[in-house]
Amino acid sequence: MARHRKAIKAPEPGRGHLVSASETVNYDQRPPVFSLERLQPGKYCLSGLDKDNKAMFADAMFRRKGVTWNEIKQQHRHGLGTEKIARSSVKAAIPPFITDEVDDFIAFRYHGKRPMVGYRVKDVFYVLWFDHDFTLYHH
Repeated sequence: MARHRKAIKAPEPGRGHLVSASETVNYDQRPPVFSLERLQPGKYCLSGLDKDNKAMFADAMFRRKGVTWNEIKQQHRHGLGTEKIARSSVKAAIPPFITDEVDDFIAFRYHGKRPMVGYRVKDVFYVLWFDHDFTLYHH
């Protein structure tokens, strides 16, 4: 039986290529890359979410895949946009890799008004917590 190879589409312009050291990158002109690498274990972890919340998290990432950080900044906080959450408002233990200079976290809504809370480095949003029951911080 012969195997057929599928053609691979070229990456979108500005995506999937190496950047030389002399190029400057404006990360606000790129969509967010979501990372669960720093997700904290416990009550607010992905493992604590039910099937519906997990599906809505996947959908939330998908809805933002073509929206740049600049565009996100212009969106409503309960829509595709973000909201700043003061570090002092967070009731969970702050991970030791978060330095004292960090005053605010970022919240994205993933299911209705349920937020995922984390921080941004360049174009990557590191999710730390899923506030599925609205107890992570004062709403």
